[in-house]
Parts: sequence; structure tokens; C-alpha cells
Amino acid sequence: MEGEEPVREPIGAGVVGTGWVSGEHLRWYRADPRFRVAAICGRTVEKARQKADELGLEDVRCYDDYAKMLADPEVQAVSICTPPRLHPEQTIRAAEAGKHILIEKAVANDPASLGKMLRAVQSAGVRTVVSFVLRWNPQFILIRRMLDSGATGRIFYAEVDYWHNIGPQYPQYRWNVKKDVAGSSFLSAGCHAVDAIRFFTGDEVAEVSAYCTQVNPDYEYPPTVVGVLKFRGGAVGKVSSVLEGRFPYLFNIDLLGERGSIRDNRIWAPEFFAGSTGWVEVPTVRPDSGDVTHHPFQGEIAHFGDCILSGTESFVNLADAAKTHAVCYALDRSAAGHRPVKLEEIYDEMQ
Repeated sequence: MEGEEPVREPIGAGVVGTGWVSGEHLRWYRADPRFRVAAICGRTVEKARQKADELGLEDVRCYDDYAKMLADPEVQAVSICTPPRLHPEQTIRAAEAGKHILIEKAVANDPASLGKMLRAVQSAGVRTVVSFVLRWNPQFILIRRMLDSGATGRIFYAEVDYWHNIGPQYPQYRWNVKKDVAGSSFLSAGCHAVDAIRFFTGDEVAEVSAYCTQVNPDYEYPPTVVGVLKFRGGAVGKVSSVLEGRFPYLFNIDLLGERGSIRDNRIWAPEFFAGSTGWVEVPTVRPDSGDVTHHPFQGEIAHFGDCILSGTESFVNLADAAKTHAVCYALDRSAAGHRPVKLEEIYDEMQ
């Protein structure tokens, strides 16, 4: 914000929400010397205190009132780790309070709410990071480095799939079956695939067509959705989100370029790897688990600190994440309405 004193270390972090993912935010705030955990807000003070005790956090204020946590002068940054339907209001209130914000996905379950968030954040001038945490996964970093080095040339076809089995049999995912909480298959989890295909192609989606089906009756929305994408630059692609699969977690990545191709951690690029006669497989940490402890929150939290202390915008700030969410909204609308959906239709509703 103009005329504002710069944030100095340590940055006081407040976390709202006491579920599974909030534990990873707290763990890595504690591990980063530029932060200190100043506050936790839960549905009750007891739940907030229980979360602090689980992680061995002692000098932490515990709240059951989000407004009181936002009024705490020791809190300069907020992680929003509550159910997605609460994110718009909590983000807007944090921005109005002048707090920098790390928002778990989905940031909003509808375009109009996301538009209000964007305006509030822009008006407040605070830094934002949206938790598309796989951008810090080593395989993602490897792929982006290969693409930037010209190993594949321009991508003309891309596929990314989020396939998981996260039904109500798992306590940490019981919220995920409810439409008013989770929104849809893509909003609740498959948005990682949408964000990845944007990240790897370096292009924006112009139009989508999607279809859905359902096997598990526990879901209040179709948990299996597949969509075809048309990019502004001429490439085409496919994304899918499956939450009812009978197999371990899978995150499939296929990128076909003019000079080479990438399949997960395998690269076919004879012009780039001189003398290679087949796929070059790179041993690396892959995005192959739905366990939040496997996700690279350390990198995300460090990046959030960099943005706050330097006063720079994140490459995955709310404005960028809005483009990923717009594709998810379009895919859901296409599958429900049995028609192609242009992204302009969604962006108009964000205004």
C-alpha cells in the first residue's frame, strides 16, 4: 500500500482453519526464520489451541473470532485454510485489514465472488499467493526448465490429469463430497491439473467443451469430468479430474512440442540431448501422492515471504489464479449445459 512501512522480519503469520492442510502451513511458517506463527483461529479456541499443541507452538494467540485475529497488530500475513465457500469473505476482510494473504484453493466457487476478491485485493495493495503448491514440486520445476530451455519447442498439444480416490471413506476428505462446500470436481482438486496445463503451455484458454459422469453416489456433483481446451495461441489440450478412481493417486502430464515431447519425468528431445536414442528419464520427486505432507509447502511459504519482504507480486497471485479458476468454471458450465463455453463469458461475470 502506498506510503506503508515495509514489513520487517519476522513476519507475524496468522492461520485461520485447523484442518489437515493448515498443519502444513503452520509447520513451514515455524521452519522459516523470516516468519513467526503469531495466531491461529479455529471454530473454537480449544481447537486452535489443540492445533498449536500438536505442532509444539507455544507463544501463539488462539482465537475463535476471525475479526479479532485480523485486528491483532502482531499478524501481518494470513493463511486461509478453511472450506472454499468461506474463502471470498475471509480474503476480502483480510485485504481490508491490510494483511498479506496466502489462500488455499479453491479461492471461490463462483465467478462473481472471485471478482469481488480481486477488487478488494487490488484496492488494498496487499500481496497474495494462491496455494497451487505443485508449482514447487521438483518434477514441475524440471519440466518448466526443459520448456524454457527449448527442449520441446512450442507446445501444440497438452494433457494433464488429476486422478484420485478421495471419497467420504477418508475423514480428511468428507467435506469434499458436498457441492456447497467443494463446488465441483475441478474446483475441489482438479484445479491443480488446470493450473498445471496453463503453467506448462504458457498460454491462456479461449474455449472449453466438457463431459461428466458419476459412479460414486455419495458425491453431490459429478466427480468425473473431462474437458477439451482450445488455447488462444492455437494449441489444443485435454484436462480431466477423477475423484472416484480405484487406484492410487495419479497426476499425468503429456506435452507434445514441435521439436520434442515430455511424458511426466521422461523427455524425448534428440536435438537437445545429443546422442539420445530414446526417452531420457530423470529421477525426481513426482506429484504422485495426495498426502499434504508430500506437497512442497516449504517452497510456497518461502515464496510468500519473498513477495512480502520485497513488495513484489507472485507469479501465482490471485489475479493469475483467477485465470485457472475461470477455466474450471467454464468446464463445469460446459459439462452441465452440454455446450462449448468461451472464457470471455466467465470473465464478464467477474467484472
